[in-house]
Amino acid sequence: MNLQYALLFIGIVIIAVVALSAYDMSRLRRPRPRPEVHLGDYPNDDTPVRPSLLNATREEGSEKVLRSDIDIAPREAPREEILRREIRQLEEVATMPLDLTAGLRRPGRFGAAPGRQYLSDEKIDFVIHLPGDQPVARDGALGIFKQHEYKLNKARHLYGLHHQTAHWSDLQLDRSSTKYDDLMLAIQLVDPKGPVDESELTVFTEIGLQLADALQRPTKLPRTFEQGLTRARELQEFCDTYDVIAGIHVVPNSEAAFPGRAIEMVARHVGLELGSMNIFHMKNEVAPGNRHLFSMANLHESSSFDPDAWDIFETSGLTLFMSVPCAFQPGVVFDRMVASAREIAETLGGKLQDQNRRPLTDKGITVIHHQIEEIEEKMRTFGITAGSETALKLFKEATIP
Repeated sequence: MNLQYALLFIGIVIIAVVALSAYDMSRLRRPRPRPEVHLGDYPNDDTPVRPSLLNATREEGSEKVLRSDIDIAPREAPREEILRREIRQLEEVATMPLDLTAGLRRPGRFGAAPGRQYLSDEKIDFVIHLPGDQPVARDGALGIFKQHEYKLNKARHLYGLHHQTAHWSDLQLDRSSTKYDDLMLAIQLVDPKGPVDESELTVFTEIGLQLADALQRPTKLPRTFEQGLTRARELQEFCDTYDVIAGIHVVPNSEAAFPGRAIEMVARHVGLELGSMNIFHMKNEVAPGNRHLFSMANLHESSSFDPDAWDIFETSGLTLFMSVPCAFQPGVVFDRMVASAREIAETLGGKLQDQNRRPLTDKGITVIHHQIEEIEEKMRTFGITAGSETALKLFKEATIP
């Protein structure tokens, strides 16, 4: 009998422990209320409302530049916001198509990169689908396309779905023996020269119909002609808004100019390399984004440097600059550019100025950084990530392969 009571007591204790453990676990798993995060909030109600940072940009030539003289009171982002941002950036890197042969292969010269799929960009292209029941030979389809594509000014491509592998590629990069089940004709609606007009889109549509008639295939358009023109206007407005250059000037503390040889040495010390247009570039070592993170030019005259005349060259200013929409994680790139500018200024005996030739303070740098983050976020909201292949096609002449 005593044994029965003992076992009963042990059972009650075990049930109680399990119940308490379950209760504690439910408390841990229950969602806890989190304080709302309002970007741009201020410590008290007396602080004026922050003006729109994008409206604070001003034109300098054909591109917009960022100002450092806006009166704002930036605050550090909460840990939750920083964590969300880092996770989002990791997701973007993971989903962004990586071309490991960038800079080594060029379409039309060395052929397609192994394993890469070439397909239209639905965000910025007007597309005509040509599905078919029977495979079509590469030369037959491409020959018809080549007879008419000279009439088009925008970037255009003829893509095909491989008959055996179900892999999309650009017909111009494939072997003549390749066969395709479906074809896709695409034209870019907007490029750095502007949007496609009604005349060119009409010609493109006619080419698609001629190709379909010759190959005896139906045509399917994800967008109507009018929707294509509307999308082109939307994309152009997007480009006009976010074609922004962030820059920093480095000028001497005194009237003395910066000597050429010292410029070359400090440029190489911070990792800049003399390259295209005879200016310095910070090479991008990762796949996403522009091939150069930022560049450094002569602030005056031709903007270029003469590598054969470093011993006699001198200038009264340098400028470091970056394209915000073409940089992946542009806020990070800007911070790196600031660090390089500071090191250059310290080495050469100079000081920092913004693009309006005002002294660039720590507060001014923070203001510009906030503007860049706002541009990045608004681009993402529109559906185009800064530094993505889509962004490069829209904002720079030479797109990545």
